[in-house]
Amino acid sequence: MDFPALTRTGALEFFSEFGKTIYNPQGILYWTRKAKAKARINATVGSARGPEGAVYPEAGRREITLCAPLIHSYFQGLETEEIFPYTPETGTPAFRSAWRNWILARAGQESERLGRQLQQPVLTPGITAAISICARMFVDPGRSIIVADRRWENYDHVLGKNLDLRIADFPLFDDGDLNVDGLLSVIRRVWLEQDTATVLLNFPNNPTGFCPSVAAGHRLVESLEQLAEGTGKRLVLLFDDAYESYVYDPAAMQSSLFYLCRPRPNLLPVKLDGVTKELLWYGARAGAITPACPDEWLDGDGTGTLAAELDNKFGGVNRGLFSSSSTVTQSVATKAMAQMDRLLDERQRTVDLLKRRYETLKDELGKIDTEFVTVEPFHGGFFCFVNLRPESGLRATDVANHLLDEHGVGTVPFESDTMNGLRIAYCSVDREDLPELCRSLAQTVEEQARAGRRAHGEA
Repeated sequence: MDFPALTRTGALEFFSEFGKTIYNPQGILYWTRKAKAKARINATVGSARGPEGAVYPEAGRREITLCAPLIHSYFQGLETEEIFPYTPETGTPAFRSAWRNWILARAGQESERLGRQLQQPVLTPGITAAISICARMFVDPGRSIIVADRRWENYDHVLGKNLDLRIADFPLFDDGDLNVDGLLSVIRRVWLEQDTATVLLNFPNNPTGFCPSVAAGHRLVESLEQLAEGTGKRLVLLFDDAYESYVYDPAAMQSSLFYLCRPRPNLLPVKLDGVTKELLWYGARAGAITPACPDEWLDGDGTGTLAAELDNKFGGVNRGLFSSSSTVTQSVATKAMAQMDRLLDERQRTVDLLKRRYETLKDELGKIDTEFVTVEPFHGGFFCFVNLRPESGLRATDVANHLLDEHGVGTVPFESDTMNGLRIAYCSVDREDLPELCRSLAQTVEEQARAGRRAHGEA
């Protein structure tokens, strides 16, 4: 299949070999959409349809997607067609438009520009799928993708194990703030090996809760734009914004760096976010991929050809991986976002609660009197990260097991070439339990360190 707009603009060159060749075939869903617009008798739809009275005896002849009324009874306020039909591969038009407006509502002074450049979000079953799909679309197997050395452990599983990508990491911190120079250095190094460098950024960071300062955030964006301007290479910026709405430190960047990144013919920013944290609906499994395209790609494209071709490509990969996502999730989310003021007000109650826990945890961690741990800088999100100093001789898994077995405190150990410590998900811990958590952590570290010294015959 040809992609004339992507080819003409040079956008196609951003894609991996898989991304260049993937397309959405004119199969069942294509003919279903076509027949929906024209057919008098439609024998394309692969879901059972018929008169409403067939399943609701008191109803009439209106055609619906046939269903079990018991299941419908659990979704009060939704019509059958908002629950039961298949959804298009890239999401329902209503959800995609609502999510695009959700993003623009946060864009501030950049909203007018992004109103031109922002494409329709592509629905995925959660942000993990959005990460995996984008990595596959932009990076060839065996090539490098750039991430921080402090990262969600599933990045390694998705990118390395599942997609066979090489992970080129950079030290996240430089003197307690974002290591801008370290990231730029790795981008230059990757460009020596490949024409497109893809960077995956995650703020607030999982597992540390780190956010760049306002100054560091602006410096990063300016540096990336200058870097792109001075080369013929290409740069893809993937922003994993799962925790974007949860920043508690006023000195930190309060929203995604995506909004500040201005796309250009060799720089493509892509926002990855979703219902999971934004709407506090973890089981909804509705993520979104939203690129911002440079004006140069959109000039003279009044028919939306470029947008249609992008939609075809992402629809093609979705079709091959999971076919389509949940319809009812999109219906409910769309209705909720139509009442944005109420939704934001209700969500703020949770944000305020998490901020109080964050403040308490910061205070309590500051009281820990042991030489064996350090706390990574954290400013938001749902987590913080406690490092075990190398000289302690402690292993994170041993400490986590002791904490759980002896103190009844559950944490997640991280052990890698660059990490040895515990992620504390304070999002799920009552505020009054945080002091005990920190005391138990300090006691466990001291006990484990002493036990280790005894085992080695030290005093």
